[in-house]
Amino acid sequence: MTASWQTVEIDGRQCDYLLAEPAGAPRAVILSLHGTRSEARDQVRLTRLDGTAVEAGAVAVFPQAVTPIGRGYEWDHEADLPFLSRLVDELLARYPSAGGRVVLTGMSGGARMSCHFASLRPELVSLVGAIAGLRAPSRTTLSTPVPVYAFHGTSDRINPYQGNGTARWDESVPDAAMQWTIANGAGREPVISQVGPHVTRSSYGADGAPNEVVLWTVRGGGHTWPGSPLGLLLRLFLGKTTTEIDATALILAAPHLGSGRTA
Repeated sequence: MTASWQTVEIDGRQCDYLLAEPAGAPRAVILSLHGTRSEARDQVRLTRLDGTAVEAGAVAVFPQAVTPIGRGYEWDHEADLPFLSRLVDELLARYPSAGGRVVLTGMSGGARMSCHFASLRPELVSLVGAIAGLRAPSRTTLSTPVPVYAFHGTSDRINPYQGNGTARWDESVPDAAMQWTIANGAGREPVISQVGPHVTRSSYGADGAPNEVVLWTVRGGGHTWPGSPLGLLLRLFLGKTTTEIDATALILAAPHLGSGRTA
């Protein structure tokens, strides 16, 4: 792992994150949020962004939530907002070459937190990459559109593709994608294409547009990060991981990285 620990203080509380940066001025800043019961180091290993993002000329940042749960941490949509807001402000001031906006990506609970933050501070987010955790925006209309890349398996037992009626996981994943489309001002039915034997791509807006929403659906996929292999025990618990697509590579190839204000 090439990332190093950094801290910011919020009201006397120390908040930690891992950071990996390229040589020279970065073209983008990417924050990757871990899932519930996980931690920043787990997210580094899962995404491989500490190496791949740096090679692509981007800063990779892995914040760690402050609320402990089990062997890890979980994101609190209200309590962690000051932490992420301060961190994003500091990173954008430190790396002005990133164009004034960051990429937010996350796994499961980290994806939910990314969606929530982007809903409240859309002017700071150039792309949301939500893996196994896309949720509808917290606001029905956004002042600035936020492109969304989402990835989800149909056999995800933790965050079911069709929803499960709980407060955290009410609507289905396609419904959440449509809500982002409406909030972004696009409001169109998806164009669906087959991109692999078990993977479809649903595009809810023009490719590369500031308001595009794209959902990759993995038939039979579990609660996993596409393209990132798991050990046997985790596969038994979390389900299958597809290698037909690579979520990390697709996020890094997005035209919204380093584009500054896309609106």
